Amino acid sequence: MILASAFALTVALFPLGATPRAEGQAAPSTPSTPSTAALPTFIGSVTELPAEVAAKARRSSWREGCPVPLGDMRYLKVSFWGFDDAAHEGELIVNQSVANEVVNIFRALFAAHFAIQKMRLIDEYGGDDGASMADNNTSAFNCRDVAGKKGVFSKHSYGRAIDLNPLTNPFVTKDGIDPPAGAAFADRTQKAKGMIVEGDTVCTTFLSQGWAWGGAWKSMKDYQHFEKKSR
Repeated sequence: MILASAFALTVALFPLGATPRAEGQAAPSTPSTPSTAALPTFIGSVTELPAEVAAKARRSSWREGCPVPLGDMRYLKVSFWGFDDAAHEGELIVNQSVANEVVNIFRALFAAHFAIQKMRLIDEYGGDDGASMADNNTSAFNCRDVAGKKGVFSKHSYGRAIDLNPLTNPFVTKDGIDPPAGAAFADRTQKAKGMIVEGDTVCTTFLSQGWAWGGAWKSMKDYQHFEKKSR
């Protein structure tokens, strides 16, 4: 009777087919259905230039004699996917006439998961376009001349141009490549994070809003550059 009772107790504690745990051994975890974390949502805003942003611009990217007053510019904050595959918030200054459509463009790029390495105001580089390009920084407004055409204002001076991942998408002419390190990406048949090619989501999105792409130019290729002409 004692043996039968002990056997019954053992069976109750450890049903047939179960393996008893050694003392101190953790209990097996119960499988659970993995939760799908919500992806970050796009955030975009348009405001007048904050005082500190306007002050920085007056020290580097804007000066008296520029074709558009700072009061006609707008400060944008937009979400973007970084080269680290994480969502970030970037800054741009653009003309008020294109501000809302630029937000919509970057909303579409965010939805497409297009990668942008950095998005800082050109003033963080002292208005130096070369330094910004070398850092693969995406930027918009900068009151400066067209490259190689002294005295001719660039579309960036009007806040109606954007350069995307300029190192990955360099400016290529018969005289050279800018930024110089962009030579590694002159072959547009290769695949690289943040690269823009004809017919992709970036091009079709900008073109659908009436912007022109420098990568389609004949005499030179400015793969980073999108601009919107004034009406």
